Amino acid sequence: MAPQSRRRPPRTLRQHLVQAAGITVIAVLVAAALLPGTLDLADVTDDGGTAVRAQLQTPTDAHLAALMDRYRCSTDGFGHEEIPASAIIRRPDGRVTVVSFDRGWEVFRNDGPASLVAVCLRPPR
Repeated sequence: MAPQSRRRPPRTLRQHLVQAAGITVIAVLVAAALLPGTLDLADVTDDGGTAVRAQLQTPTDAHLAALMDRYRCSTDGFGHEEIPASAIIRRPDGRVTVVSFDRGWEVFRNDGPASLVAVCLRPPR
């Protein structure tokens, strides 16, 4: 008796779709990691040459979100229509604090351990 050759069953449409979805997800993650500013992996330098790293960060915790709501804050600024009265900064130990806009601007301009998270319309208490 001759040995029978084993043929693979044809791949189903579902298997093709699952494989295509997996490849697409991986491609998007790689592209997001490589594009500057997408995941904030690349530093941007200003005219003075100091690194302006993640100066306006996205709120990530409930306490920060509550502060941003209470003080009417924005991570993008307010344009020329409204002048911020305060700012939220992230201290080197990770705590967030509402400070005067002048102090927030100082943190923004200096390349120190603290970073500017948002600017706010309401003054600090």
